[in-house]
Amino acid sequence: MAYDPRRNAYFRQFSELEYPTLANDRNSIYDYSRVKNIFRRSVIREDILNSYVTFEKYSIQGDERPDNVAELFYGDSSLDWVILITNNIINVRDDWPMANNDLYNYLSDKYTEQQLSNIHHYETLKIFDGQGRLIQPEGYWVDPDYSVTFLDGGVLKTESRIKSVSYLQHEIALNDQKRTINVLKQQYLEIFLRDNKNNMEYKPSEQYINPTLKKTENPRILSPK
Repeated sequence: MAYDPRRNAYFRQFSELEYPTLANDRNSIYDYSRVKNIFRRSVIREDILNSYVTFEKYSIQGDERPDNVAELFYGDSSLDWVILITNNIINVRDDWPMANNDLYNYLSDKYTEQQLSNIHHYETLKIFDGQGRLIQPEGYWVDPDYSVTFLDGGVLKTESRIKSVSYLQHEIALNDQKRTINVLKQQYLEIFLRDNKNNMEYKPSEQYINPTLKKTENPRILSPK
């Protein structure tokens, strides 16, 4: 069988429903339409999710999309949904780092040029004492008049080492924070895909037709009393 790169596409993983059709051209109240059950969503097994050895850190480069990362790690761009699910990303627009052009357009819509240059907040810089011990870590938000007092070699010192962060710098930092993701290692991919398939399949019930299809009740048909 020839390789089909679409076989792993996200919506092909979903089971289906036979649902009473809403089409205006239906022939009778007994007509059904087959639709994907988008209310069904797979989750990662806890033993895989909680094991650090099953994932590797990756920093999204430039304008890379989920399908680019899937192609890089799995050789299959249609597995982009695996990248998203394993990072609990539901809304790509909000949770994936924006491409440079998208970020520029977003900032242009949200701020004026003057606002982007205004100070958003202040952050601490590192301070070490004379013996090289860290007194103040970097990255904490502080007031503009913040200072720290510490004892260094028997001498009481007060230092103020902070930096201002503009709105532009803040927004770029927020976007860059989304660049670090966890990628499921190649050797665990088949386990995940198999588990996903099992989770998507239906169990026997009154509506059950087969593992990937069930038929919903038809509210237009009155149940016998």
